[in-house]
Amino acid sequence: MTKAVRNNKELGEAIRAARVGRKMRQVDVARKASLRQALISEMENGATSARVDTVFKVLAALELDLAIIARRSAGFEPTDY
Repeated sequence: MTKAVRNNKELGEAIRAARVGRKMRQVDVARKASLRQALISEMENGATSARVDTVFKVLAALELDLAIIARRSAGFEPTDY
């Protein structure tokens, strides 16, 4: 799975898709990452500004890595974040 993520909502969608694709429940991801299930739900709904280390824990629980890629378009609109 390769997906560009530019905001909390897109991150949540990517996390949910990975979790569902692995046939895991939110509680399974939470246990594996040593986090609360409610936090996984909040992240999936784009309703939290999780710390970076928390995002890394969730990605590790889902056996995913974070990659930094160059933007395809030169435009930058800070209000999109």
